[in-house]
Amino acid sequence: MTTLHADLDGVLSASRNLGALSSRLPTLHARAIGTLGRRLPVQARRDIQAEYQIGARRLAQDLQARATEDGVRLIGRFRGIGLRNFAARQTRRGVTASVFRGKRSLREHAFLGVGVNRNAHVFRREGPKREMKQGRYAGKRRQPLVAEYGATAAQMLAKGRRPERLIDYARGVLGAESKRLFTSALMDRKG
Repeated sequence: MTTLHADLDGVLSASRNLGALSSRLPTLHARAIGTLGRRLPVQARRDIQAEYQIGARRLAQDLQARATEDGVRLIGRFRGIGLRNFAARQTRRGVTASVFRGKRSLREHAFLGVGVNRNAHVFRREGPKREMKQGRYAGKRRQPLVAEYGATAAQMLAKGRRPERLIDYARGVLGAESKRLFTSALMDRKG
């Protein structure tokens, strides 16, 4: 005759721990999403800066992460980023700028200047002459100024395989952070 002996104390304590943790799961999920919301724009900025010649502060102005019910939405604004932010330099022939790292391009007859709204931009004159309404040339006939822009943050985010790389990064962060929070909650429960 064979006797089977099982100690059920461990199984019962494990089920009690899981029951207590199940009430904390929504909080743990929200905290993991919050961590991803802080880290994802930084990773996107680093990935973009590996390809584009733009400062971190200027790019961060146009990147935003918003928490949703099931994850994080990364938003790149679709407003022009002035060419001046892409390492623009005045030359005799115009303005050179480096939108992509290591590649300078010339914008002929362009110049660095300050607009009526006191923003520094790269400008060029375009179109037929007309009477100026404001600024130092008010009342005189001049060609209107047109500001030059580079790529937008939305275009930078959508370029190439960047979306797939950011999705892989987000999955990794969510997995690691969820595991860390779950383990921490288990240790708090045991202690």
